[in-house]
Amino acid sequence: MLSPVTKLNKQLKYGYKSFADPSDLADRSRDFCALNGSCDLHHHPKDVPLKQLVSGSPYVFDRKVSGPEETDEDRTNQATLLHLYAVSVTFAIGVTIALILHTYLGERLVLAKGAVVSDHELCSAFGHRVLRDGGSSVDAAVTAALCLGVVHPHVSGVGGGGVMLVHDIRKNKTRVIDFQGSAPKTLKEEMLQNVSEVKAGLQVGVPGMLRGLHRAHSLYGSLPWEDVVARAAAVAKEGFNVSFSLAEAISKVKAQRVSQRFRDLFFPDGQALRAGSSLTMSSLAGVLEAGLSNFYDGNVSKEMEDEVRANGGVLSREDISAYSVLVEQPLEGLYNESIIQVPPQPAGAALISALNMLEGLHLNENNNTENQTHHWVAEALKEALASGLGDPKYNSSVTQLLSDMLSKTQAEVLRQRINSSHTSAPDSIRSLQTERMAGHVAVMGPDDLMVTVTSSLSTPFGSRIVTASGVILNSLMFNSSWTNEARGQLSKDQKTKVQPGKRILSSLMPVIVMPAGHRCGVYMALSSSGGATEFECDRSGLTN
Repeated sequence: MLSPVTKLNKQLKYGYKSFADPSDLADRSRDFCALNGSCDLHHHPKDVPLKQLVSGSPYVFDRKVSGPEETDEDRTNQATLLHLYAVSVTFAIGVTIALILHTYLGERLVLAKGAVVSDHELCSAFGHRVLRDGGSSVDAAVTAALCLGVVHPHVSGVGGGGVMLVHDIRKNKTRVIDFQGSAPKTLKEEMLQNVSEVKAGLQVGVPGMLRGLHRAHSLYGSLPWEDVVARAAAVAKEGFNVSFSLAEAISKVKAQRVSQRFRDLFFPDGQALRAGSSLTMSSLAGVLEAGLSNFYDGNVSKEMEDEVRANGGVLSREDISAYSVLVEQPLEGLYNESIIQVPPQPAGAALISALNMLEGLHLNENNNTENQTHHWVAEALKEALASGLGDPKYNSSVTQLLSDMLSKTQAEVLRQRINSSHTSAPDSIRSLQTERMAGHVAVMGPDDLMVTVTSSLSTPFGSRIVTASGVILNSLMFNSSWTNEARGQLSKDQKTKVQPGKRILSSLMPVIVMPAGHRCGVYMALSSSGGATEFECDRSGLTN
């Protein structure tokens, strides 16, 4: 009998596959596109809900749509048109009544299993299966996020950090669960001054991902924590096929200096793993199964301390044990009659500030060329990021600065600094580092929760330090003060300087969008998987 992981690996081998069980397909085949790797519409079930399509699947757009069919029938017959009008009006009235009943009586008029989207279809499938098994939207998001940390170890994992937004549609309440990394207590600013010479161990911040996901589960979970985690552990234990993204990341570090443990994992027999090859991470599965206390207070924390210190770092078991998750209220802005909710400073405030500036430019109304639009957007983001927001617990001026950034009046002032060809941007503006990476999961389930979570090791494979248990540790300290790329040095802005225990400056930015003033309208849970480039990706999704 096939295990769930083996079954899903087979089911998802060719790209787009439905989450339906084999028994749901007309001929009981395992997927729609298994015949010679091509899509045969005769093998599709009669009804595949749109919510089940895997995001980013190349097969979604490959299907042929037949054009208008020639016929001698006169379809302009007035009686036929009147009949169509009557049906349309009746249908519209019915939909309106249904929406009113749903809004005021709160009944679920349509039962659905929900939708799960992530950067890897295997993780999306596992998340969707959690929903089918009665799990909450947060349960599904936790499983999918942990799964991404297994199949995309160059992007995220339990050795990194992240942010989750959860919006309860019925209660109209949103929580931000912040599990981004923090600086070790003995780390000093001067240790990070010359970026090119920073030792691998000094790049490592306290990893918060596992504790953060556990906190989210304690607030919104319905399945046992062990069940939710075991699904991701099974992927690591039984193995998976290397994706093109992972294979490309591995090939880029082939000539670079990495540990023997790293090479044993990704360069077996001296050859880089290629797309489609099998990778098993059984030690990492053991970490997930061992539980939270072993990670933050047991053997795994000791391993992390030993590896970091062997690589010139200062992270201690005390730093790891003392890590705490922040549960906060989101920042909120209004853009084109929609409420935008984002994590607190700095990334969220920068996005809202940029949107406030762009709203006054009327990008979609002024017939701007594509290049002009990109220029306006780039300059607005630069102005927003130039603010130098940091952790308000370590600098009292951040609170007032945050208030100014969210102000429409201040947005007008900043907007005046931009014209069609250049901006008088201050010297403190820092370049966005495109090499940073992040993984993303979004879930909307039948429990009326919208969940979006973004996680990261910062740069590909983080610090490239791998513990004996297979945990890849982050390079989050490079986020602590965005670097001046021209000089290869860290910014000297006092609001963003490194301090012991301080939350790391991050560009991770999941976003929740909802209608303003009423419950009916467009709801979105979005983010992107490009690290610092998320600013532009999220902006593009919101303004278009």
